[in-house]
Parts: sequence; C-alpha cells; structure tokens
Amino acid sequence: MHYTIKEKKALPKQQLLLVIEISAEEVKHEEAHVLAHLKKDTELPGFRKGFVPEKVIRERMGEMALFEEAATHGLSHALAEIFRTEKLDVIGRPHVEAQKLAPGNPAEFKVTLSLYPELVLPDYKKIAGEHNAKKPEKTGVEEKEIDTVIAEIKKQHETESGNKDFAITDETVKQFGKFETVADFRAKVREGLASHKEERGKEKRRAELLDALGEKSKGEIPEVLVESELSRMESELRGQIEQMGSSFENYLKEIKKDHEALRKEWYKDAEKRARLQLALFKIARTEKLIASEAEVEAEVKHLLEHYKNANPENARSYVETLLTNQKVLAFLENQK
Repeated sequence: MHYTIKEKKALPKQQLLLVIEISAEEVKHEEAHVLAHLKKDTELPGFRKGFVPEKVIRERMGEMALFEEAATHGLSHALAEIFRTEKLDVIGRPHVEAQKLAPGNPAEFKVTLSLYPELVLPDYKKIAGEHNAKKPEKTGVEEKEIDTVIAEIKKQHETESGNKDFAITDETVKQFGKFETVADFRAKVREGLASHKEERGKEKRRAELLDALGEKSKGEIPEVLVESELSRMESELRGQIEQMGSSFENYLKEIKKDHEALRKEWYKDAEKRARLQLALFKIARTEKLIASEAEVEAEVKHLLEHYKNANPENARSYVETLLTNQKVLAFLENQK
C-alpha cells in the first residue's frame, strides 16, 4: 500500500486531522480492480454480462469518475492500515474532503477522525457504595391517593359503559377482578400505588447515581457522539408525538422553534448523555461486564419480532448497549 501521511494534527474534542496522499501507482492499481468489478457486473446492448470491453466501460464512466472511484478505494485501504498501525480507536465515519484529484497524479485527501476519548473515571465503586448506603425515601400511600385512583377508574368505567350512575360497591368491584369487597379492591389499589412509588424511587436514586458518575468523569466528548445523542433525542420525541396522532413539524410550529433551535437547546443534555454512556462503557470494559452472544441474539430476535421493519444491524447495536448498561447498573447497585 503506497500512501503518505503529509500532515497529522490533533484537534479539539478528540478529533484528529490527517492529510493523506495516495500515490499515482496505487490509484492505477485500484483502477484495475474497479474496472474488473464493473466488467463483471455490466451488461450493455450487444454485449453479454461480463463481456463488455474495458474501453467501452471507460468511455461510459469517464476517466475522471474512474480516477475518483479508484482514489477513494485507495484511501479506504490506507485508512484501514493507518488505524491498525497507529492503533487509532475511531468513532463513527471519517469526514473526507478531496484536496487534489487529477488523473495520472497522486490523489490527496483531508480526513478528520473522531477518536474514542480517554475518559478519566472517578472512584465509581466508592460513589456507588456511598449512594447505596443512603436510606430510600418512604413510599407510604395515603387514603386520599387511593380515593383519587378509584375515582378515575369509576369515571373511565362510566365513559365506557355509558352508565352515569355507576357506584363502587362490594358487588360492582367484581367487574374489575377477583375482588370480594370494596376493601379488597382498595387494598389492591394501595398495593399498586406502593409498587409504583417504589419503582419511581428506585429510578430517582439510579438517576442520582448516574448523574454523579457523569459529572465526575473527566475528558472531552467527541462531537460525533453528541450529534448521535441529539439524533436519538429527536427520534424519541418524534415517536412520542406520532403516538399522540400529531407530527414533529406541527409540534415545531406550536412551540415556535425550528429544528436547529431545538437541537441547540438540547445540546448540553446531549453532551451529558454522551458522557454518561461513555462512562458506562468504560466501566463495562474495566469490569468485563459483557452480554453473552446468546443473550444478545435472544433479545435481538425478540425485538425484530415486534418491530419487523427495524434494521437488524441497528437493532443489534441497540440491544448490545441496552444489555451492557443493565449489567453495569446492576454491578453499581450491588456495591457496598
């Protein structure tokens, strides 16, 4: 592989600039591969597939387009070798700009890479242990809370049945389940409220722990990861809005903001989310908290059964992240 790194420069936010020259000989070599591939798949009037003369393919494609294609192939091979020899841990796709492209000459590209950040973690075991030692908030249920829930159930039943004089009695509560009396019904509502409060309390404590880990983790976050979080946040909001029967565009009109203004408003939260996710991944690496192939496959299969149009590759990436996060959280919540 004949290439030259003409410039190498560290940029802010964990980016690296490379100016790479691919030799004319290397481009010529790649050109032969491109032509062979095109010849194999091209079918034209008067020629059978795989038997179109090289001269005809060159004329149809054009020398400049052929050179660009070959140079791009050469760059891909060069980058793969650079990543390996320089031991670069790259995130996302490189941003490539062609600097010099002229048939018969070396090709030059400016490539901007986002590198996996060297995040410095706090003593996460100590933070988790101190956090877990705190007494959880009490989750008692008051009678008026039970009254409110029962009033909502009564209202919903009246709407669905059309019976405006419906009353909660020992007899009517049997319509809602295996209840003998109103007291049984109220006990079940109490149990549900207590369980809901307990779950909310658990989520709150988990959020507080994760906030502490994120805030105390040091290091610059690559822009590509922040942009990825912004896209995820937008996708989540779009899904919620569409479930309510509206559209993202109508939502923007209602709040009187455009797409870019909204993303700018979310930027700090997106950066915070990206930092936290990196922290969780680093803890997973350190503690070897990795989901097994069987766990991943089972969850991906389950996901694709419910979302048949989902991209399998994206589904796998989502599941791997989800399972990793679950293992890290379980690990942290077990620290004493």
